Amino acid sequence: MKKLLYWIQNARAYALPQSVLPAIVALCLPIGDTDYSLLLGLLAVLIVAIAHLSMNLFDDYFDFQTRGNEIREELEQQGERARIAKSPYLVSGEVTPKQLFIVASLFALTALLLGLIIVWQRGITCLYIAGAAGFLGYFYSGRPLRLSYHGLGELIIGTIFGPLLMCGVYYSTVGHLNNQIFYLSCAMGLLVINILFTHSILDYKPDIANGKKTLAAVLKRPALNLTACAVFNFLPYILVIMAVITRTLPPLFLITLLNLPLSSYLFYLMIQFCYHPEREFPRKWWFGPIEHWDMIQKEGLGWFAIRWFLARNILQWFSLLVILCSVFKLFI
Repeated sequence: MKKLLYWIQNARAYALPQSVLPAIVALCLPIGDTDYSLLLGLLAVLIVAIAHLSMNLFDDYFDFQTRGNEIREELEQQGERARIAKSPYLVSGEVTPKQLFIVASLFALTALLLGLIIVWQRGITCLYIAGAAGFLGYFYSGRPLRLSYHGLGELIIGTIFGPLLMCGVYYSTVGHLNNQIFYLSCAMGLLVINILFTHSILDYKPDIANGKKTLAAVLKRPALNLTACAVFNFLPYILVIMAVITRTLPPLFLITLLNLPLSSYLFYLMIQFCYHPEREFPRKWWFGPIEHWDMIQKEGLGWFAIRWFLARNILQWFSLLVILCSVFKLFI
C-alpha cells in the first residue's frame, strides 16, 4: 500500500481534479435517464483517474530525457523565475527511468483491463473513445510525435479531458450521447485548457529553454497570449448560454455564471503577469483552496501558485455547479 501511495503522489495526484471532476460531471449529467448505470459510471470515473496518473508518469519519463530540471536550475541561477525539479524523485536518483516506465505501463494496463468490463456491457464505441484518448495521452510527450513539444499540448489535453473523457464516461453510464454532453464537454475542456495555458504562460522561459513548444511559446506576444487566455476563460460561459438559448440545457444551468468573477480576476492576474511580472498579489479567501500555501510562500512560488490554483479552482467550482444543476433539474 505504501508503494502504491508513493507512486500516486509521484504521479501528481493533486492534478486529478482536472480529469476526475469532468468525469463526475459526465456521470451526474444523465441522472434520471432510463438506461442509467451508476456502477458502470463509477467504474469509468475510476478508469479516468488511473489513466490520468499513468499519463502523468509517462510525461515525467519523457520529459526527464530532455534535461528539463537542469535547465530550470540554470535559469534560476540566472535570476529567472522558474519552478525547479518537476520530478524530484527522478532527479534525486530515488527512482530510475526504467522503474518509472514500468510503473506507468502498469497503471495504463490496469485502466485498459478495467475498461474491457465497460466494453463488454456497452459495446465497442467505448473502446474507440478510450483508444483515441490513450493515443493522444501517450504521444502528448512520447516519441516520435511529442505533441506537447509542437504547441499542441494544451489543446490535446483539453480534448482528452473534455470531449473524449466526458463523452466516454457519459456513454459508459447510459449507452448513448446527446447535445447536452457535447456542449458541456467542450466548456469543461476549455477550462482544462485554461489551467494548462495559465501554466505555460507562467513557465514560458523554462519551456523555451527546454525546447518545449507550448501554445504560449507559439503565440509569443503577450497580446496574443492574453487573447487566447480570454477565450479559455470566458468561452465556456458563452457555450452554456448558447445551450440554454437553444433549449439543449434548462435555464437552471445559467447558475454556472456565478463562477464568472473568478475567471475575470484570473484574467486580470494574467494581464499583470504579462506586463508586470514583478508585482505580487495576496491570496484572497474567495480564491478557494490553495494547498500548502505557507510552504509555497517560503519557497518563493506564490506568484505561480496563486494563478495556477485559481485556474484549477475555476474548473472545480464550475464542475460543482453543473453537478448541482444536473441533480436539481429532476425537480423542476
